Amino acid sequence: MDSTQHSPAVQVRTFRVEGMDCADCAVGLEHAMRRVPGVQQAKVIFSTGTLRVWASPEVSESTLHEAVRQAGFRLQPALSHDHAESNRLRMGAVALATLFSIVAFVLQKQQAPAWMFIPLYLGAIVLGGTPTFIGGWRAVRNRSLDTDALMTIAILGAVGLREWAEAAAVVCLFAIGNLLEHLTTERTRRAIRQLMDSAPETATLITPEGLRTVPAELVQQDERIRVRAGERFPLDGEVVEGYSDVDQSMITGESRPVPKSPGDEVFAGTLNQTGMVDVRVTRTYENTTLARLIHLVEEAQEHKAPLQHLVDRFARVYTPTVIALAVLLSTVPPLIWGEFGRWFFRSLSLLLIACPCALVISTPVALVAALGTASRRGVLIKGGIFVEAMAQVRAFIYDKTGTLTTGRMRVREVQPLDNVPAEQILAIAAAVEAVSTHPLAEALREEANRRKLPLPTAQQCTVVPGKGVEGIVEGKTCRVGNADFACAHLVQDMPLVSGGEDGHSAQVWVQVDGKTIGRILFEDTRRAEATEVVNELRAAGIRHHVMLSGDVESVAQKVAQELGLDEVRAPLLPEQKVEAVRELRERFGAVAMVGDGINDAPALKAATVGIAMGAIGSDVAIEAADIALMNDDLRLLPYLVRLSRATVGIIRQNIAFSIGTKLLLLIIAAPGYLPLWLAVMGDMGVSLLVTLNALRLVRQA
Repeated sequence: MDSTQHSPAVQVRTFRVEGMDCADCAVGLEHAMRRVPGVQQAKVIFSTGTLRVWASPEVSESTLHEAVRQAGFRLQPALSHDHAESNRLRMGAVALATLFSIVAFVLQKQQAPAWMFIPLYLGAIVLGGTPTFIGGWRAVRNRSLDTDALMTIAILGAVGLREWAEAAAVVCLFAIGNLLEHLTTERTRRAIRQLMDSAPETATLITPEGLRTVPAELVQQDERIRVRAGERFPLDGEVVEGYSDVDQSMITGESRPVPKSPGDEVFAGTLNQTGMVDVRVTRTYENTTLARLIHLVEEAQEHKAPLQHLVDRFARVYTPTVIALAVLLSTVPPLIWGEFGRWFFRSLSLLLIACPCALVISTPVALVAALGTASRRGVLIKGGIFVEAMAQVRAFIYDKTGTLTTGRMRVREVQPLDNVPAEQILAIAAAVEAVSTHPLAEALREEANRRKLPLPTAQQCTVVPGKGVEGIVEGKTCRVGNADFACAHLVQDMPLVSGGEDGHSAQVWVQVDGKTIGRILFEDTRRAEATEVVNELRAAGIRHHVMLSGDVESVAQKVAQELGLDEVRAPLLPEQKVEAVRELRERFGAVAMVGDGINDAPALKAATVGIAMGAIGSDVAIEAADIALMNDDLRLLPYLVRLSRATVGIIRQNIAFSIGTKLLLLIIAAPGYLPLWLAVMGDMGVSLLVTLNALRLVRQA
């Protein structure tokens, strides 16, 4: 169990639920838990099979367990992995019930005495039907008619009419269908549960007395932990000692290990592969990036897709309508033609068809599969509504810096003045900038290193904030900085080359003893995969691609031309980006905005779907976006479009198949042509088929 203190009077407790195989079951359990005294709120997350309860500390765990048991389920601690044993018991009971039914049916056909086959039928009904009968009784006691209640009425009705074979067949088929549906639903949940189970429960804490193994949830911020090669990081933190390669694929989807050294960030659930590292904890157990992702994945099902709302409305009308028809069929015709038994038996078929399971799960099972599959690729989708919206996107809008470009500057050109060699200008600049952490200083050092230039010794180097850097090189005062810095120290008049309007986003001037010897131009590094991604999206039918940038227009135009974008808007302030997004929504309908989620959060919110890149470790980016990409790989965008369209396609297939089958069964059942076992097979078979259809999304991972 996971317990988190939210206020002095309320605790949030999380459990796993056994036996919850449909969305309808989840709703029923929520209602049951909310009736427990002391429970303020209860939420069942069908996608992960978990229950979260907000309750006062006085509410004991035994009270919660009993309430769940009364609702027909069982609780396990949130981190429990013991599913195999319960599955084996369930399969054993179903297999034995089926065997009894087959033997009894053979004996009945051989005209054996009733005392030989009726006990076998009864054994099969009890073995396979007990969970259904218990669930049905509890539903009736709670004044509701769920699948178990309708199935119980049908089975007992068949037994009352001494239709032993029909009753046993209904029990066995329903039990087999439930078991198969449970196993396939567990598979759709597996990706999300792997994410939940990836962080270890204990941590090796470094103390003055030595190493100590403690529960990870007890480790506090700024304490130090040790993680050996082959272990997973239990918490987020910063490496303070040691070097290693870390597999972050569980969170980011990156296939290659990421090298880590002192100062680098590490995340809970990721795998330390090669070396032992000591880590300063930066986030406690319940606040790690992994915990945040899991919470958002769990909450994602609350943001239902429009198709799911449509199905829910249909189901609310469908079930009572069919039950009413069943009641009419069992009462009105006997008053006219008699033969109550025959009409009552026909009405039982309608009761079985009234179960809305296949229709109700047709949408959520596909969305659960999509959310789990995406999470394995490092894509966090906050709800089904965004899956459906993504499938309808007709235009992509990109922020430039950090999205289409890396945000990392590089030297584009060195422009000498007064016949000073370009290599000498670059070497002086790199030597003086050695004390600076500015991105342009880093670009200067990288370029000098790439050209393998020997750097002169620079002394007394000083950073002038907002201006540049100055120092002594070979006895001469050298300055590297912006135009204002250069002009302020000129000792003679000389024309400066105009800067900032020639298509370069940044520049520095280099001076020696007050004389300007050259300037260095920089440009942002374009992402290598950007052109390929734009072309792939065009091939997928997304024809219009727009770039919004706060940079000068010439810079933005240059990047857009290289990438083959259709439209550029620059320079724009944040509020102008929002206006541009709204205008593009009016033109194209559904649009996706891609950015870093920090500087362009308002524009992301204004789009139909806001997508934040490189969101790992950034709560702001994750919060701002509808979809968060945990790494900086633009190639996830075409994948996201394909997954969304495939999901919506499967949902539509499931809905059409479920409704079509139900209508067909209704037409057959009314005249009495539908035996009970076929009605059950129709209902459970469709439920199983829509679940298997959704599993195609899991294979796409």
